[in-house]
Amino acid sequence: MIEQKSFTPYPQEMLPQGFKYPESYLKLSQSTESIIPDEELGFPWGFENYGTDGSEYAYQHRIRDGLPHEANNLIPFAHCCEWYAYFDGNDHSGNPRVFVVDLTDLPAHCWCEDFDEWLKDAINIAWYPS
Repeated sequence: MIEQKSFTPYPQEMLPQGFKYPESYLKLSQSTESIIPDEELGFPWGFENYGTDGSEYAYQHRIRDGLPHEANNLIPFAHCCEWYAYFDGNDHSGNPRVFVVDLTDLPAHCWCEDFDEWLKDAINIAWYPS
C-alpha cells in the first residue's frame, strides 16, 4: 500500500515538446487523498515524484527494449511492483493515452484511452499484480 499525499510531476522543460499533462493528473498531484477507496486496502500505486532518485532513474530509463514501436516516447508517472504506467509523450492533446507494462514480462502491455480511464481501473485494483 502506498501512502503518498501528493507528488511533483516532471517539469515542462523535461517533457517532449508539445506534450501536456491531463488536468486531472495535475489536480491529483496536489492531493491524492481522493483516490484512497478503502482505508485498509489503500491504493497500491505510487506516483513518480520529480526530484527523487527513483523518478530521475525512471525518466532516464523510460525507453525499453521489447516494447512496441508506438511506445517510443513514454513519460513514467506511476508504478506498482513490476507494473509501470506511462503517458504517451507523442500525444499533444492534453489528454494522452496511458501505456501500462509489466517490466518482468515484456512485451506484456496494454493501453488505456486516457489518465481518467487508467485511474478508474487503478482504484478498482484492475492493475494490481496477482
